[in-house]
Amino acid sequence: MTGESGVKDPSLAAMFCRQARRYGRKTLYRFAEGGEWRSLSWEEAIQRVREIALGLHSLGVERGARVAIFSNNRPEWNLVDWANICVGALTVPVYSTSPRAQVLHILSHCEPSVLFVESREALRRLDPFPGSLGRIRRIVLSGGEEGGAGEGTMTLAELSSRGRACEREHPETFDRLVEVLGPSDDLTIIYTSGTTGDPKGVLTTHGHYLFVIDAVDQVLPSTDEDVTLHFLPSAHSFGRLEHFMAVAKGWTVAYARSIETVSRDLRSVRPTVFFSVPRIYEIAYHRIRSRVERSGWARRFLFDRALAIGREWSRRKRAGAEPGLVLEAAMALTRRLAFSEIHAAFGGRLRVAISGGAPLPAEIAEFFHAIGLVLLEGYGLTETSTVTHVNRPNRCRIGTVGLPLPGIECRIAEDGEILLRGPNIFKAYYRDFIATEEAVDREGWFHTGDVGSVDEEGFLRITDRKKDLIVTSAGKKVAPQKIENLLRTDPMISQAMVVGGGQRPLMALVTVNSERARELAAEQGVDLGGEVASHPWVQARVKEIVREKNRELAPFEAVRQVWVLGRELSVDEGELTATMKLRRQVIMERYKELIDELYGDAKKRRSSATEETTGV
Repeated sequence: MTGESGVKDPSLAAMFCRQARRYGRKTLYRFAEGGEWRSLSWEEAIQRVREIALGLHSLGVERGARVAIFSNNRPEWNLVDWANICVGALTVPVYSTSPRAQVLHILSHCEPSVLFVESREALRRLDPFPGSLGRIRRIVLSGGEEGGAGEGTMTLAELSSRGRACEREHPETFDRLVEVLGPSDDLTIIYTSGTTGDPKGVLTTHGHYLFVIDAVDQVLPSTDEDVTLHFLPSAHSFGRLEHFMAVAKGWTVAYARSIETVSRDLRSVRPTVFFSVPRIYEIAYHRIRSRVERSGWARRFLFDRALAIGREWSRRKRAGAEPGLVLEAAMALTRRLAFSEIHAAFGGRLRVAISGGAPLPAEIAEFFHAIGLVLLEGYGLTETSTVTHVNRPNRCRIGTVGLPLPGIECRIAEDGEILLRGPNIFKAYYRDFIATEEAVDREGWFHTGDVGSVDEEGFLRITDRKKDLIVTSAGKKVAPQKIENLLRTDPMISQAMVVGGGQRPLMALVTVNSERARELAAEQGVDLGGEVASHPWVQARVKEIVREKNRELAPFEAVRQVWVLGRELSVDEGELTATMKLRRQVIMERYKELIDELYGDAKKRRSSATEETTGV
């Protein structure tokens, strides 16, 4: 990362310390506590980082040791992360929503010296049996709990107290630990979200992320006046990059209280930049369209006219052309008259929003561009130190994930797989030499497992995961994500997964937006009662939606059957990754009997309905 002085930081630790000295009393973190928003300054943050880092040092945590964090998002998560980084330890993030078996697999595989756990309750969920946490020497409760932690366990306050004692005795230690770190030093092991099989530990260095930070800054410049609302999991590479960018550029980071409060927190925090997965934008889009449809004809007419102006303005801006004075004036007027409430819902000063982690339906991207919210889709993987491609504010092609970042190469293999090469490609899969050799060829190309295409200008379009492609009996290859995204553009369908292949025609498992279904049914005088998914009106409407969407697909892509699940697929049940990607193998196994029956006799299928699912 190159600062204003032009001196390149040798490590992320050096970057953090430099920025803390520079910004001093400026707010770094904002967080809700006791019903109020509180602040932590840069100088307060680095003091706490010093104490935690030296506390770890006093416990014998050395350069190259692994330190795991099992916690929800909170300032302590990132303070501990920076402390690990400054000591030279490798942070191993673990999703707070991960099943116990997966957490124990990760801890057994990476063998951390210290485990930070948010609370006693979380620790009890992990460790009901003595010794199940393996070789971990010390467990630290990082969620602010006090006293009585127990043998082998201490609180964050106690660890910090040890750090202060260490600093009094050896005041030069912290700076010395930071000074010896360089770009080739290992930084972190992030375990992939595991859409298939056990997660693999992706080992990256300081240099990998320093390169990405600088490359992102070249195409999406920001300033120390920017504010971000942080709700993506800090354990995910995308959320981690957001925080690294915040420190590199001097942003203020406000922590969303929860995923459920994001809409309220946007209004409170009023971010200027926002990193999110598509699900948040999808929910916002469907709510906006629903409200417009329920409004009077005059308001609907005004909104549609304004949207037409916005689409033309967006088309020119995305092509890199100037809209012209007349169109700019018309767009300014429509923002004030028709779109002001939408902008206010995002805080009123959002400068750029980034979507990543999963595909963003083109219809939704087009809508947000047309109302004047700069929503840019990007692409990357944990193995590429997060982002490799992103659309630009003045050069955006909807339906693609944009152009590669400076210094990153992209090409398409003969079978359609996306290959990437550059200074951001991970070092190795931790303790898995064979998997590393399979993923990165001798020429340095990383085989992503994604299928896509690159147009004449270099914009990358993602088709699907290579392993997820469905091959029909006629030999046609079907990309399920394309169909799933299309189904989800209807506001009544919240989730969709397409299955089939071979002699089996395509079928979709879907979930419905209960709130939207009730609204639509009420307009037709239908009361859905308690079981929305099983109601005949819902079944008929879902069938109609599928028929409508099939008209936009090739005949071999058409969905022939659909089944409405009685509940949402969830992260807690292991059916979704932390960034809301489908874990197809898990879902297929969970609903194997149901799917088999759906492909069997129709009469038998209908008689096998359960309380959890209902067929259409």
